[in-house]
Amino acid sequence: MKKIIIITGAILVIATSCKTTSNSKKTNSNIKFPNTITIDGVKQNPEGIEFNKNDNTFFLSSLNAGPIIKVNLDGTFKPFTSGEPYPMSTAGIQVDYKNNRLLVASFNGMELYDKDPTTKGMSNLRIYNLETGIMEKDINLSSLIPDADAYFANDIAVDSKGNVYISDWYARAVYKVEMNGNKSVFWSNETGIPSGVNGLDFHPDGYLVVSLVNVNEKGLYADYGLVKIPVNDPKSAKKVTISNSGFTGFDGMIFTSKGNLVGVTNNGTSPGGNTLIELSSKNGWESAKVINSKLIPASTTVTATSDNKNYVINQDFTKPMKETWVIQQIKF
Repeated sequence: MKKIIIITGAILVIATSCKTTSNSKKTNSNIKFPNTITIDGVKQNPEGIEFNKNDNTFFLSSLNAGPIIKVNLDGTFKPFTSGEPYPMSTAGIQVDYKNNRLLVASFNGMELYDKDPTTKGMSNLRIYNLETGIMEKDINLSSLIPDADAYFANDIAVDSKGNVYISDWYARAVYKVEMNGNKSVFWSNETGIPSGVNGLDFHPDGYLVVSLVNVNEKGLYADYGLVKIPVNDPKSAKKVTISNSGFTGFDGMIFTSKGNLVGVTNNGTSPGGNTLIELSSKNGWESAKVINSKLIPASTTVTATSDNKNYVINQDFTKPMKETWVIQQIKF
């Protein structure tokens, strides 16, 4: 997640992430996954991407507050989400297969950046039926932290009990929404890293790993780190120690079915500043090390197919109203 600028009604963001969790284990061995998928004819301005193992498609979010689209492997697509009382920008996306839900981190980008000191945006969790795309719940989260300077729902994850966790970049917190709709502030950043909360994902052993990233006046990564947060004891959160060089901070990130963490470093158009990095841990993410790293085109986040093929959505935020977007497979 980074700074956002509104230009002629479009939102330019260097932002967060989305993921495919380790419950995606089944795939059709006859499916040929392409190296690139080109989508033409839609001003999507996507930040988030999520693979759907049920039909081998990809979901793309919309910073321009359009519907989330469903993309086929050949690049054809259709609008998927509907039923909202009003449009919101969308960032992180998470499929919850167990409960047949598409979970979406949504925010009011236009209000957040309208230069009106009396407005500061809004963070929502929007829940859609995974089969029909019709919205089933719209949950405002901003009221949980009424004194925050601003609100920006960033990334999203779901645990084994169906509890949903949503990071808020500007409120510097993680919200929790239970299956019955109860909502709370799950965790606030008190690590000493002066950063908002960016990407996050749930590990089946019962904890979140959360990315913290701070940016400088040029919009480039300054301070960054990872935090392990047990879901049953968030007060015991600890920073993850990275034992070797090569980790440069994560925007979007995912746990793979192998148990590794793959994430995107997104420094916009900075030469060499865009990298896909894979981390591994042998002690339950008390510490980790870089095991793979590869330079990539400017991208925000990553998703993975059921057999761990990594795909990023190319996005450098220089042309939010363009109509061609590329999903790219990255091989270490």
